Amino acid sequence: MQEIASYVDVLIVGAGPVGLLMAYQLAKFGGVSVRIVEQHPKSTQDAYGRAITLFPRTAEMLDQLGLADELLQSCFACRDTVAYDANGQEVYGRGWSFMNHMKDTAFDFALVLRQKFQEEIFRNGMKKYGVRVEAPVQLTTASVDQSVSQVTAILLDHASETYETVRCKYLIGCDGGHSSVRRIFHIPFEGSATEDKWVRIDGQVKTDMPKPRSYCSIESPTHGNVLWVALDRGATRIGYAFTDDRANAYSEFDEAAAVEEAVAAVKPFHIEFERVDWWTIYTVGQRIAKNFFINDCVFLAGDACHTHSSAAAQGMNTGIHDAVNLAWKLSLKLRGVASIDLLKTYETERLPNVKRLIQYDKDISLLMTNRLPEKWQGKLDDVNVVLGHLLEEASAFTSGLGISYEIRKDNALNVEGSFGSSQPSPVRPGVRGPDISLLRPGTFEPTRLIRELPNTAAFTVLVFARERKPAIPEMIYEETSNSPFLQSLIAEGYLRFITILPERTPSPYEFLGHEPLGRAYIGGDDKTAYRRYGIKSSEGALVVLRPDGWIGTMIDVGRLPILVLTYYLRSIFPGCDI
Repeated sequence: MQEIASYVDVLIVGAGPVGLLMAYQLAKFGGVSVRIVEQHPKSTQDAYGRAITLFPRTAEMLDQLGLADELLQSCFACRDTVAYDANGQEVYGRGWSFMNHMKDTAFDFALVLRQKFQEEIFRNGMKKYGVRVEAPVQLTTASVDQSVSQVTAILLDHASETYETVRCKYLIGCDGGHSSVRRIFHIPFEGSATEDKWVRIDGQVKTDMPKPRSYCSIESPTHGNVLWVALDRGATRIGYAFTDDRANAYSEFDEAAAVEEAVAAVKPFHIEFERVDWWTIYTVGQRIAKNFFINDCVFLAGDACHTHSSAAAQGMNTGIHDAVNLAWKLSLKLRGVASIDLLKTYETERLPNVKRLIQYDKDISLLMTNRLPEKWQGKLDDVNVVLGHLLEEASAFTSGLGISYEIRKDNALNVEGSFGSSQPSPVRPGVRGPDISLLRPGTFEPTRLIRELPNTAAFTVLVFARERKPAIPEMIYEETSNSPFLQSLIAEGYLRFITILPERTPSPYEFLGHEPLGRAYIGGDDKTAYRRYGIKSSEGALVVLRPDGWIGTMIDVGRLPILVLTYYLRSIFPGCDI
C-alpha cells in the first residue's frame, strides 16, 4: 500500500447535497483549492429516494448561486396541497395547507426533485470549476496541529487500496448522521432516538385519490398522518408510521411488505404500484452536535451536525442553509481578507436555528404518529388539528423565509445601524433581504433583486435614492470615491453597489444628477420596493446585504452614512484595512 502526500486548502468529506454545494461554492468564488471525497461509490449515492423538497428560501439561495434554473427544468413545482380525513373527505387548514401561504417570493411553491437528480445538478455545476468527487475514498483518521491550526487527514482509496496523507487548512464534515469527522474529533452528538419507525416509498402508482398531484396528507387511524407527495417524472412518494402492531404481522419487512402497508395506509383510497423506485424504513430521532466548529479549522455541516425526522421536510433545506452560511465566510478567510472571528459566526448563527428545528421536529413527529406532544397544554386534542396549527405557526421558519440571525455583540455581521424605519416593517438586520421586483432602466423590463445579485461572496449596498434633490447626498459620492478602503473592496470584488430609484426615468444620470453608484434599477411603479424595506421614498436609506442575502445593517443617508458603512465593513474585512 503506497502512501502519497498532498496539500489542499479545504478537504470536504461527504458528497451528498451539502458537501457538493460546499465544494461548488468554494470553487465558484475562486482563489481556493478544494477536494471532496466520498466513501461510497456513485452507484450507491444514486439511490432515488432520500430528500425531495426544497422550500422557497432554499430555492432563492440556489438561484443566487446559478443552480435554480436547472432544478426548475427537472422538478415538480408543487403549488397544490390537500388534506383528507379518515373517511376520505377533504378538510381545510390541516396538513400541508400552510404551503398555500408561502408568499413574498418568486419561489412560492415546493420545489420537488429527488435527491439523486439534485446531486447530479450540483455535481455538474462543480465540474465546471474543475472539481470532481473522489470515490470511493474514505477518511480513516485525522488530527490537528494546534500550533498552526492545520489538519492532517489520512484517506484510503478503496479502488486502488492506497493511502494518502492530505494536509489542509480546513476540514469540513458533510458525511451524514454517522459522520467520521464528528467521531474522529470526539464531538458529542446529543439527543436520542425514539421507538417510532417510519416508512418512505417512491414509485409510479395508479390511484382513485381525487388530487394525486399535490402535497397531501391522509389522516389514517392506523398509519398516522400519511404523507403523499407528487414527485418529479410522474412518480409519487408515500410515507407512513409503522407501528409495532403493524410490524407484528411480518416476519420480514421487505419491499412487498412496504407496498402492502402503503396500500393500507392510504385507505379509503385505492392505489396500485406499477413500479417501485426506492423504499426505506428508519427509526425517528433527533440529535445535534455540541459544536459545529472546533480547533479553528474543523467544521460540521448538514446531517453530520443535526439529524431529525423527515416530518417537516427540513433535512436537506437545513443542510443547504449551513453550506450557504459557511462557504462565503470560509472563502473570504482563505483569501486573507477576513479573520477567524468571521468563521466563528457560522456556529453562532446556525446553532440556534437548528435547536429550534429540533424542538419543532420532536412535536411534529409525535403528532404525525397520532400522539400529542408530551408537554402539550393547548385546548385542542385532535392530533390532526393540532398538527395543522403547529405547521401553520412554524410556516415562516419551514419555508426558510423567516429564518433570522440574532444581533449579538460577538457577531459583526448583523448590526443595528443608524436607520430606523418610521413605517411598520419586519425588515431589519439579521433577516432575509426581501426579493423585491425591480425594473431595468430604458426598457422597464421587470426583474428581481436576487437575479441581479448573484452570490459571489460579495457584500452589496442597496442605495435607495430619494425623490427630493439631491436624490443621493453628494457626500456619499465623495466619501465613497475618496475612500481607499471602500475602493479596494470594490476593485477586489468584495463590495458592490446597486442604486434603486423611486420612479421611472428616461435616464438614471439625469434623475440623480450624477452617475449611479453601481447599476441602477427602478423600484417599481408604486414604490413597493421602498415599502417592503420600510423606507420612505422621500428619505432614502442604505441597506447592506450580506453575500448570502441576509441584511447586515441599515444606514440613514443623512447621518454620516459612509462613516457608518466603513465602520461596519472594517470589522468584517480587517485584511483589507487600508
